[in-house]
Amino acid sequence: MSTVTEARDEASRALPVEALQAVFQHREGSLMDGLPHVMTPIPPQPTVNGHSSPHQTGDLACVEILTRAPLHDLTCHFSDVPPNSPVRGAHRHISAPTLFCTSGKGWEWNDGKTYTFETFDLLVVPPYTIHQHGGDLDVGCQIYVPQTRMIDALGLMVREQHKFSEKVTFPEGTDPIRDESGNLVGYVIKKGVLGLTEDLEVRLGAQPNVESAFAARRAAGPWEGPVENTYDRYMQLMHEEVAFCEDVTHVIRFDDQPWELTPQGKIKWLVHPFIDNAARRVWLYMLEVPIGSRSGRHRHAAEEQILVLEGRGYDLHDGQRWNWEKGDLINIPPLVEHQHFNTDPDNPALLFSSMPSMVTDLGLGGIEQLEDAPEYGER
Repeated sequence: MSTVTEARDEASRALPVEALQAVFQHREGSLMDGLPHVMTPIPPQPTVNGHSSPHQTGDLACVEILTRAPLHDLTCHFSDVPPNSPVRGAHRHISAPTLFCTSGKGWEWNDGKTYTFETFDLLVVPPYTIHQHGGDLDVGCQIYVPQTRMIDALGLMVREQHKFSEKVTFPEGTDPIRDESGNLVGYVIKKGVLGLTEDLEVRLGAQPNVESAFAARRAAGPWEGPVENTYDRYMQLMHEEVAFCEDVTHVIRFDDQPWELTPQGKIKWLVHPFIDNAARRVWLYMLEVPIGSRSGRHRHAAEEQILVLEGRGYDLHDGQRWNWEKGDLINIPPLVEHQHFNTDPDNPALLFSSMPSMVTDLGLGGIEQLEDAPEYGER
């Protein structure tokens, strides 16, 4: 340990918790104030799974998060599947991912079952499901994946690679691992990368302890017997969760969800607590802002990340202007008053929003409406 680190740790131990919290909050606030609320996404690049972008607002695993935008929980990435591209890899993780098709069409494979999707459809993969997606051979597809880092904070950040893409690319600092027959079975992260003191092997396949736990859950069958106390309710819940994920839809179709005229504007919900789906980690909705108009103005405790699907315009965040155009990401910190304005003379603005759903469980899920959209007042 360095002398500087030792001195810092000794000083920290001498300070009361309240002082440490004040210093931490000051540093976090200063860092957030210096980060942009609108940014251009990092483009997809070759990975072991196919063409995918890095996580756009910092690391998914809570290691480096306040790097590109002032968001603590939300991040996202993009996958690009060009026409006639090699088949992507397959993987599995505990959290239930949501994959939004921004253009094109394709297919999604979940534990042996295939689902098709088109532009603006949403794919919802149940927890701990091996999944793989691909694009139509003629038109391909582009996928946007909104994500929450909360799964890592809960200790459930498990990811298993089960199959590499047909044309796999290994990044610098890694080498492929092949078996005696020459089959690709994993890769090695070389000593020195991320501070490793020796090589680390990453093999294809399941983590035995996690796989056995989920196999036991799925084999439990329906709940039988009375529910006599609160603990019984939670035992029953496990059985209900398994049955729900077996039957719930894996594709939420754009055409099946209605547009609603709301105080915030014209909204189409794809994921919220009353739509049956396995995506319990985020709310997802689309907002259309007419030519020359604006959304409502509101504020909420949950942070928000928005992908601009169409149009151009600007946001006001606590009175500060942030310009945006098609393809940009708008990042709204918690408790910030915000409103969207469409300046495109030819097209409505179309925004795709994600918000973490767990704030509702904390008693902070409500929305404070400060100004209604013009169209709502004219209805």
